[in-house]
Amino acid sequence: MEMSELQSVVQAIGDLPPMPIVAVKVLEMLQKPDTTAEKLAKTISSDQAVSARVLKIANSSFYSLRRKVTTLEHAIVILGEKTLKSLVLASSLKGINKSFGLMEKMLWEDSLGCAIGSRMVAVWFKSADPEEAFVAGLFRHIGKMVLNNLDPEKFRKVMEAVYNGEGSEEEMEALFFPYGHAEVGEAVLTKWNFSEDLTLVARYHNDISGIDPVEQPERHRLAATVNFADAMLRRLGIGQRQPDGSIELSTLPSARTLGVEPDQAEQLLEEFRCFFEKERSTFLG
Repeated sequence: MEMSELQSVVQAIGDLPPMPIVAVKVLEMLQKPDTTAEKLAKTISSDQAVSARVLKIANSSFYSLRRKVTTLEHAIVILGEKTLKSLVLASSLKGINKSFGLMEKMLWEDSLGCAIGSRMVAVWFKSADPEEAFVAGLFRHIGKMVLNNLDPEKFRKVMEAVYNGEGSEEEMEALFFPYGHAEVGEAVLTKWNFSEDLTLVARYHNDISGIDPVEQPERHRLAATVNFADAMLRRLGIGQRQPDGSIELSTLPSARTLGVEPDQAEQLLEEFRCFFEKERSTFLG
């Protein structure tokens, strides 16, 4: 996103949220060569909610560690910096919401569900770096959080109109807001200095044809990974008002990109459903 585009979104929407403080500190530290696990652990533990969630997730079946991790320092050493980064981002995202009612709870479940689903898809189809897929899935709807913070009443109307079949998300957002969640999401991640891969996946997660598969094959596969995970959530009703059984996963453009066979799609969906039910409280708690 060019600076001029970013400025026009900021002018229309108002201030975009800052990245959560603990995440900023951790990302800065990870760029310094002299950062130790001890220093990182100290920084993360300054936010109790985040540090508790990082430890909880580290001990979940998500990472299937052979023995229980009891300290942050130990978790950092075992999981590595890349995983730590995605866990800190996931654990601090909740703090972006101004309030935390039913809508925020749905958006939070939707974000973490897509992060988990995207990582699973990336592992299954070797379509992207699993941790990058996790972060891309986590932030694909950050724009929705921003629109909901900006005007909860209008955002609720958008969601209800879509739910009632009055039009697509894009059409309904255009009725109520100067920019849709995809553009706002791209603007937020640009402001946070995320990689272009992540900012463009936020922009094109719904329509992966916006990223050229020939010119940018890896980026296109990352977008397809997130798009497929998004469809799994909608099919199961995770972070949604209700499941949408009409979604045929294996016929999606993202399934074609990833080479997903119909039986693989159903197998992965079932594995994801079981995992999410089992670990739901770990991630959302």
